[in-house]
Amino acid sequence: MLLQPDGTGGASARPASPAVRDGAAPLPARPCANAHFPAAMAWMAVWAIAWISVLSALQFTPPTDSVEQLIWVRSIEWGYHKHPPLPTMMIWPLVQLFGIQEWVVSVAGALVISGALVITWRLVRELAGNHFAALAMLGSLSITYYSGRTNFYNHNTVLLLFVAAAAWFCWRAFADRSPRAWLALGLMLGLGALAKYQVALAALCVIAFWLVQRGWRDPLHLRGLLSAAAVATVVVSPHLWWLVAHDFLPLRYASHTSLGAAMACAQRTAHALLWLADQCNRLSPALLLAAGLLWKTRSSAGRPAAREPGPPLPVVRADARAFLFIWGLLPLMTIVLIGLATGADLQFQWGTAFMSFTCAALMLLLPMSRWHRIERRDATTGFLAVQILLFAMTWVMSPMSGLGLSKSKSAGFRSEHFAARIGPPARTVLGAPVMIVGGSSRIASAIALRLPERPLVLLEGDLVASPWLSVAQIERHGVLWVGDEHSLPPPPGLERHWVTGKLWWAVQLPKPGAG
Repeated sequence: MLLQPDGTGGASARPASPAVRDGAAPLPARPCANAHFPAAMAWMAVWAIAWISVLSALQFTPPTDSVEQLIWVRSIEWGYHKHPPLPTMMIWPLVQLFGIQEWVVSVAGALVISGALVITWRLVRELAGNHFAALAMLGSLSITYYSGRTNFYNHNTVLLLFVAAAAWFCWRAFADRSPRAWLALGLMLGLGALAKYQVALAALCVIAFWLVQRGWRDPLHLRGLLSAAAVATVVVSPHLWWLVAHDFLPLRYASHTSLGAAMACAQRTAHALLWLADQCNRLSPALLLAAGLLWKTRSSAGRPAAREPGPPLPVVRADARAFLFIWGLLPLMTIVLIGLATGADLQFQWGTAFMSFTCAALMLLLPMSRWHRIERRDATTGFLAVQILLFAMTWVMSPMSGLGLSKSKSAGFRSEHFAARIGPPARTVLGAPVMIVGGSSRIASAIALRLPERPLVLLEGDLVASPWLSVAQIERHGVLWVGDEHSLPPPPGLERHWVTGKLWWAVQLPKPGAG
């Protein structure tokens, strides 16, 4: 089947003629989204600024994953002990301009999330019309992966951007019969692999849609799929070389933390269902918004339907429906199947990169007429009400509320307070500024961020995990070790000083003559 945008904003499908297959007949130009783009960007900017402001005010320390990027960026590598390198590489220019600042990672997180949702909105608008896409975007902005984590900058949020971009070029490759789109798709998948290996689920979506479109029958799409795979391999090849040279460290980390759990059959079933329930919980604000709007239109059926210029009800063709179902639901279902088949310990945050199309996919389960009865005014009011509810829940669950309901160890860790208490005596013992902080990754990274020297971090005391450090630097500058009652103790012979009943510090002096 050939994908072709129609004048209503939906996608029409018809058998491709031989002339079109041979590239002799160009497709009609797709409808332009520029008329609504400024409004969408304004919505996104207000939403992002509001959430960054709220989240920054309700936490003592930025998210651990975000702080981690500020630690890794001190040495640009082709890989790190936990993940591929692209998120760290992307933030490097910002750090060069503005220094090691927590707001840098917060802004970077908001930019990648907002960019992914804008790409998703533009594509859904082409497939299903402006009104449908606007409602889907309001739903996506309510998903707690994005609203409650707007300030997260990590491998999941960066992958989200490249998954959305891959979906865009996947559609373009078929809708425009574009070899260049196939090459761009390979680039997005390769860059996604440099962000996180879960990009394999986006590649699965490409293959699934290629099969739905019977791509093997069309030489252009057969060559396109092979060229996309070749481009992706070339892009990721430096990291593959790094993996071989470093004994596959990230894969070993994944095996130790999640993929190698090998749960028993009964346990894996319960865990997979728990993971799926957690994803529904993260979707619940969007589901609440949809339920309220649908109930309101049902109770006021006599109200005139919301209409956009042109034909009143864009028709979502079969190919567009299949595309949205594949990209919106297939990755989530595949993660559940992986848990059931392998007994892996499914991490709840794994759904982050694959929910930007989920609201649109779920909306297609109801007739289009139901959504087109919803007026923009009601949708805006409902969205604002849901956001206010989310703001309130975020405050209740934060350490600032004093209710003790916060589950985040980083948000409740008073890093600035402890850095102010540890820094002066540590400098006195060292006889110099603190240049290296070692110990528990979470605690050491947060303390280092708050010290004015912005010291390097020796993660868990492991030089393999800390390629920005060497034995010579440790001997020259010494180490401020920090940890809590659950951390490994400092090296033998060092005296621990307890700041509280749980937090301690110790100083390893420089080696005489090492300077």
